[in-house]
Amino acid sequence: MKSNIKFNWRTNKASFPANSVSLAYVLLEAVPIVEKQNSRQPLNLALVLDRSGSMKGTKIENVRKAVNAIIEQLTEQDILSVVLFNEEVELLIPAQSVSNKAELKKKIDQITHGGGTMISKGFRIGLDELQSFRSEDRINRMILLTDGQTYGDEDQCCQLAQEAARQNIAVTALGVGDEWYEDMIDAIAQYSSGKSDYIAQPEDILSFFNEEVETFRDTVFQNATLTLRLSDGVVPKRVFRVTPMISNLGFAPISEHDIILNLKELTTNVGQRILVELMLPARPEGDFRLAQAELCFDIPQEGVLDEKIRMDLIFKFSENAESGRDFDADLMNIIEKVTAFNLQTRALDDAAAGNISGATQKLRAAATRLINLNEADLAQAALQEADNLEKEGQMSKAGTKKLRYETRKLTRRLDLEEAA
Repeated sequence: MKSNIKFNWRTNKASFPANSVSLAYVLLEAVPIVEKQNSRQPLNLALVLDRSGSMKGTKIENVRKAVNAIIEQLTEQDILSVVLFNEEVELLIPAQSVSNKAELKKKIDQITHGGGTMISKGFRIGLDELQSFRSEDRINRMILLTDGQTYGDEDQCCQLAQEAARQNIAVTALGVGDEWYEDMIDAIAQYSSGKSDYIAQPEDILSFFNEEVETFRDTVFQNATLTLRLSDGVVPKRVFRVTPMISNLGFAPISEHDIILNLKELTTNVGQRILVELMLPARPEGDFRLAQAELCFDIPQEGVLDEKIRMDLIFKFSENAESGRDFDADLMNIIEKVTAFNLQTRALDDAAAGNISGATQKLRAAATRLINLNEADLAQAALQEADNLEKEGQMSKAGTKKLRYETRKLTRRLDLEEAA
């Protein structure tokens, strides 16, 4: 097989106290290792782009640069469509093979701005174009970019995102500047099993687009699921995706002792890391198998379907486990980053609900953790927004977006050693 996968686990402690209930953190790692890059699948990519009046100047200029850079990356095996929207919609480039790059770039260079913003119209046409070439032999994706709030069609956007998910089309929803509605962008990403992000400066549009397309091209393992089968007495509390970005996964129980996590896709040499918080039952001294993890996935380009890998999670219990000298420092650092993310998420929820006191307390607590993590810029943003809440009763648009999206990326540069 051309592709392999690193599948392992580690805990926050080498051993847990014997004869007492314990809180444990388990980090599960699933990272594809691909030897030959020519195993990449071709793309079926739709770019759905805001061309409203507020996109004038550097925003629309950088959109043109970014799309032309994508065209240069693609090959004749890839399919591209480009949809422009304001209050109306224009199919600038119908779905087609990327063969005549000069002609495609000429069309991109003609993109202009004007009008209002209605995302659903562009979203609809983008999905239709993707559907015309949708295939299990391609990576089917959409990048949607906007800089403003859509006009009264939020429900339609959510319905379209759910339709995209049914077609296995993940949407990367990007907001540029500070005037767009982050709840709407996040909903599109969540419903479509895609991702959302914040582009603070127009000059960064190019790097965001390039990174997304590179990620799409490195998607090798698909339809990935992670099932945890737990022994009697083991209780799952919380589950977070740690990489490529932090997110609260929740979990779906499939029986009294089993939970399943839908990982969707695993990207070459990046994969996913999952942090699971478990309550362990009391056990005497010794080693006990308290869970089994099963990873299931497809590698379509290699004809591999429903591949399964299993590993046992064996925990050590000891009378001397309270010594405090057996903590995994790297994993504890990850837990701190997840905690900082969780604090700011709860702070934003409190602020939205009008709980100013609760929001400011959580923001300052998050700032303390961020300082300890050497994230001075984010810590300062959290403190500034706490001050804004106390003085003005609301957070700034830019600060809200910075905290909401940048704390998700605290774990992006993890370089963990393989668990023993």
